[in-house]
Amino acid sequence: MACSVSEPVSSDSSKSFRRYAEEEEYSNPSIYALRAYDAASTVAEAMDKSPANATSKELFKQILSSNSEGLSGRIRFRNTTLLKHLPTFQVINVVGENTTFGNMTMKELGPIYWPGGLQTVPKGWTSFEFDEDKPLKIGVPARGAFNQFVKVSYDQGINGSYVTGFSVEVFEAVVKRLPYQLPYVLVPFYGSYDDMVEQVYSKGLDAEVEDTEIMAYRYQYAEFSQPYLESGLIMVVTAKPDKSKERWVFLETFTRRMWLITIAMHTFIGFVIWLIEHAENPNLTRFGAVLWFSITVLFFAHREPLRSNLSRFVLAPWLFAILIISASFTASLTSMLTISHLQPSVSDIDTLLRTNASVGCNGNSFIVGYLINVLGFKPKNIRKIDSINDYPDAFRNGDIQAAFFVVPHAKVFLAKYCKGFTMTGPTFKLGGFGFVFGGILKVIKNGEMLRLEEYLLISNNSCSQSTGVSDGSSSSLGPRPFAGLFISAFAFLVATVRLARRHQHSYGPS
Repeated sequence: MACSVSEPVSSDSSKSFRRYAEEEEYSNPSIYALRAYDAASTVAEAMDKSPANATSKELFKQILSSNSEGLSGRIRFRNTTLLKHLPTFQVINVVGENTTFGNMTMKELGPIYWPGGLQTVPKGWTSFEFDEDKPLKIGVPARGAFNQFVKVSYDQGINGSYVTGFSVEVFEAVVKRLPYQLPYVLVPFYGSYDDMVEQVYSKGLDAEVEDTEIMAYRYQYAEFSQPYLESGLIMVVTAKPDKSKERWVFLETFTRRMWLITIAMHTFIGFVIWLIEHAENPNLTRFGAVLWFSITVLFFAHREPLRSNLSRFVLAPWLFAILIISASFTASLTSMLTISHLQPSVSDIDTLLRTNASVGCNGNSFIVGYLINVLGFKPKNIRKIDSINDYPDAFRNGDIQAAFFVVPHAKVFLAKYCKGFTMTGPTFKLGGFGFVFGGILKVIKNGEMLRLEEYLLISNNSCSQSTGVSDGSSSSLGPRPFAGLFISAFAFLVATVRLARRHQHSYGPS
């Protein structure tokens, strides 16, 4: 229904403009033209009533005293302000018919009651036309690769299908918050995602509930709501342990600057204690004894007594510092040894394109066209995978070197197969997952969307199970992280033996 401000049609206005009908292009003036005419007429009448030598203040006072019926309504002022009256509206369109219905004011009409007894204007009525006897047909994908979002199952008890999944739960939460009743029925669709969007355009379906991506080219067939999940295109590849740094992993507990400061301070403290003690303490007169004292201090195992109180005063705070440094070293090394360091088998998309590698994706989604038209993959190198459970086998058999998912699908995949896989490369931003209903914003604001997403990831988290691609290693520590220490100790032992043998040959048998 469309309305416009009603234009008063009086005999005066008809007579005033009838004589100009043959000369003017627009003989039926609008409300704005009538108001402009009334303004000019009011000023002219005030000038006629005022004396010839009237000042501007007197003319203005005469205008404010006007009280007459103009072509656009009554002209009357109060405190230099034109009095406003309730507008009168004219219904010019009812159910698509351009028909004048009558003149009425809001006071005469009263409040508007929408279906269901609501006085507030319901949102979303522009998208659908429905009644209780003809529920909306909501399409759902029956062959989705990720049935965690939409899953169509057959129930012999009811001799029909029922639909579950994250997207369906979000849709039901949205419907509960609509300010009107929405009768609907979920209809399984066995085509691709794009085909289902086109079904909405051709009126085969009224709407769709799925993990569908909001894409620009799909807007020519249907309208989308605000995204209920942010999304993007991401690459998932196999992950392998990074063994290049395990040999000297203990050196990475501190930065190079921290190591240099610690060694310099330790050497300086040992030198200061030697300066204080060498004159009175025979145990610390030789350089070798001082070096051994510095080493044993690190483990609080020094046996050489200090005779000077000044030496004890210098050593006490350094022992406290060593205690903190050694505890931090132990904690950092423990964390680095127990947490596996993984690196992706493929670092970027350019590597895949350069090596002509095969990649996998959901064959029913837009990703196939995106890989070909945007990222430049050859069609022969794209493997269409129908189920989330088929990806690990495809990686293990070497059929694909990488898989492309939208971010919500990638999160579910990594939650289910967390061992041996990782996300890598840039994220190509997309429109997100969306419906055609405006109530999604309420579900997002009240936190229900976050709870549903957390439940989706937790329910598919099977990291405790032995699934996914794994290198067969357990969480136990092998000798590789300690190889640097073993090599250093062995080299020190060889040097000591050679030095002892040289010393023995120099002095001969005693």
